[in-house]
Amino acid sequence: MPDNIGQMFYYGETPWHEKGNKVKEPATAEEAIDAGGLDWTVGLVPIRTTENPPTAISRRLAVVRKDVAAGDPKKVLGVVHPKFYPLQNADAVDVFDALLGRGERHYHTGGYLGNGEVIWLLARLPADIRIAGDDVVEPYMLLTNSHDGTIAIDLRLTTVRVVCQNTLALAMRRDKSSHVFKRAHKIDPDTLEHEAKAFYQIWRSETKSLETEFQRMHATTFKVQDFKQFVETLMPVPRPPVRMATDKAVRRRHETVVQTVVNTRASVVTVFTDGLQNGMAIPPAEETLWGALNAVTAFVDHEQEIKGDRYAHILFGNGATLKRKAYELAVATLGTN
Repeated sequence: MPDNIGQMFYYGETPWHEKGNKVKEPATAEEAIDAGGLDWTVGLVPIRTTENPPTAISRRLAVVRKDVAAGDPKKVLGVVHPKFYPLQNADAVDVFDALLGRGERHYHTGGYLGNGEVIWLLARLPADIRIAGDDVVEPYMLLTNSHDGTIAIDLRLTTVRVVCQNTLALAMRRDKSSHVFKRAHKIDPDTLEHEAKAFYQIWRSETKSLETEFQRMHATTFKVQDFKQFVETLMPVPRPPVRMATDKAVRRRHETVVQTVVNTRASVVTVFTDGLQNGMAIPPAEETLWGALNAVTAFVDHEQEIKGDRYAHILFGNGATLKRKAYELAVATLGTN
């Protein structure tokens, strides 16, 4: 998956990452496609070697943007297996729009990563989640699709805590069934829409449960020492490699990785105890489990040193993964209190 924004739009105040084209009001599906640079289609073409005569590569196909000229390095988005069924941008947006209400102004941001390898749309859901006092979380539905085969067709709930703009893409698993909607690229748009509607109804019913869960976190006392243990569990130190005792290079690499983990843990704890003043002014976290979760999300969203584009990191990349792990650990901690 690429780690840079190709093109995107946003509604509202200029986001802290200062990316994208601003729109004056939430976008309709058609406007989102235009503002997000998604008005193009992809196709599958066979791959051959450059030998003379060329040899066909039968087990792979190239995914290409049809609007990009042959020979342009931006034309090929990825290489996939022959059974890959590309979901066109317009079809993906139409499925999403069918869930929320066709033709209405739902979309607050959207666009693509890299040259179009991954596309996304973020739609505002109507009901806020209230934690306590002025602490409000805004719910959004995130649609993600890839044209390079790196990720499945994905729908999930994403929350934004208004006070600090922390984002959290949720992967909730309250029972044996998954509350993340993922489908491989083997599904036609009509079937996708039917299955997505069923998923969306589940999520609508889950929003109140999520509010109760966040409120329970807010009511759970969590001191600094509790948070340090939380971070150690979240970011474990890797086991020493077998060759570490006999190979100096292996030992040095392991020591470097361990030191990076230790330094990262310390930085996250500092966000919990002292807050952030770098760009986004965020006060120290309240000593609750809710504060612990938000200290991790604030660190990822505003502080963590990364390579590539921060927005891609926090919404789709390793940053999103770390935040989901923190959420799951917080849920598990709730179960022990």
